[in-house]
Amino acid sequence: MKVEVWTDIMCPYCYIGKIHYEQAMQQFAHADEVELVIKSFRLNPDLPGKGNGYSVVDYLLKTAGLPENKLKQMFAYIEQLAKNAGVRFNLPNAFAANTLDAHRLVKLAARRNLSSNVLSLISKAYFEDAQDYSDIKILTEIGVKAGLDATEIARLFAGDDFIAEVEQDVQEAHQLGIDTVPTFLFERKQAIIGSEPVQVFLDTLNQAYESWKKANTTLGNMEVKKGKSCNADGTCEI
Repeated sequence: MKVEVWTDIMCPYCYIGKIHYEQAMQQFAHADEVELVIKSFRLNPDLPGKGNGYSVVDYLLKTAGLPENKLKQMFAYIEQLAKNAGVRFNLPNAFAANTLDAHRLVKLAARRNLSSNVLSLISKAYFEDAQDYSDIKILTEIGVKAGLDATEIARLFAGDDFIAEVEQDVQEAHQLGIDTVPTFLFERKQAIIGSEPVQVFLDTLNQAYESWKKANTTLGNMEVKKGKSCNADGTCEI
């Protein structure tokens, strides 16, 4: 059974949502039959890259135009989600940066079946460690830690490999009407948008699996469950 997730590094709900998905998978009886396909989404392609990111607080206040009281509410809500998920909340010190190179590294890792691990490590660097995830040195360290070859990573960042693939994912998202992340599609018959609770993921996995086993391949109407997510302008719901 195929599960696709459109995600962007700078979306905090993407990190929490993936953790919830993974926790649900630990309880899912047929986890060994599930293929997770990670798809790229870029909330703000105009942000600086190559280690030139800047304060996410400045970005949300000045660039995205989020009112200060709304920012505090958003951070308080995400901090509680992080606590419940068992991860450190360090978003106020985080960087807003271009995510293209991070997505390219995830694409490279997919060739080695390491994409999920690499994505989690990059997300942790952003959300918990307040590192600039556009910095090639940081991305290289993450890739090597996950099991990729340093020479292969250097070759990736010296060229333009996987740029087209990242753009294709974004175009596909638009064609499917996806404009917020994270968006999880389960055999394209059920969808979860946002960082829904673990039980919602587990219930959806069971429903999707039952349908998949019945070999019901008609797309039909997609059942959507929607939680908190980040919009295409880079702002996140409260």
